[in-house]
Amino acid sequence: MLGDGFLIPASHDEMTRVIQALAAQNVRLIAINGGDGTVSDVMTAVARFYPSNALPNLAIFPSGNTNLIARDIGFRRRGLAALTQLVRHADTLPRTMRRPLKISWPNDEQDPRLGMFQGSSGYARAIAIAHSPHVLRYAPHNLAVAVTLIGAFGSLLWRRQRETWLSGDRVTLKADGEMLINGQSFLFLSTALRKLNLGIWPFWNGGKAGSDGLHFLHVGDHPAKLLQATWSLLRGSAPTWLRASPDYMSGRAEVLDLTCKGDFVLDGECFAPGADDRILLSEGPEFGFVHD
Repeated sequence: MLGDGFLIPASHDEMTRVIQALAAQNVRLIAINGGDGTVSDVMTAVARFYPSNALPNLAIFPSGNTNLIARDIGFRRRGLAALTQLVRHADTLPRTMRRPLKISWPNDEQDPRLGMFQGSSGYARAIAIAHSPHVLRYAPHNLAVAVTLIGAFGSLLWRRQRETWLSGDRVTLKADGEMLINGQSFLFLSTALRKLNLGIWPFWNGGKAGSDGLHFLHVGDHPAKLLQATWSLLRGSAPTWLRASPDYMSGRAEVLDLTCKGDFVLDGECFAPGADDRILLSEGPEFGFVHD
């Protein structure tokens, strides 16, 4: 159906060259058959080679280990069924405008990256558990966030690991220039998504899930009622006691300035922060996402 437009890059470098060629041809619609990490790679390359005021529309088919982005603004159908629908009805399918999350390294150690779901501290540790072969083999793909969080909290059952996990990592966080956190963090999450799978939504305050900006969640070290909080947040609920607790903080911001030693995760892939352990999180350029 796509002829020469059906492209299967064999490496990240080849994918970058493919996007550069599409930009040179001013291709206005790019379909991505892959998981969150692939979508992040493609958005990053598109933003590099296309003018920011002339970005192509994207269509995302769920086909990876994690498909949070597709669940929010992608196709429900997979593979050939999704492609057939796109080819036949591209002009009439709905399009949602959305700004992804942009991660920048303050000292320009790396080029900025675009994505949708970021995590640091305990989330980065938990991703290592979620990426282990037995979890990837048996865990349902649409439960990626739940499996990761359960893996993180499940480690608390082991005495030798418990204190390391509960102590977390030293974190400073500024939201739109205001210092919010200067201490230990058990878990930190941020996202440009507006919904997750199965009603999971571990964020509150600063507007509803459909509002603009980046949503974030910070869980302090040795948090009180951790299991009760986890159960509530996995069900998309933030009871009054949780909102009032100093151990849990959620909000929304246009720019987050985060310092945290250790790798962070963007759409399932691990990256190192800058030399000063610092990254900037902001809204990226606006894309149009075609979906069913």
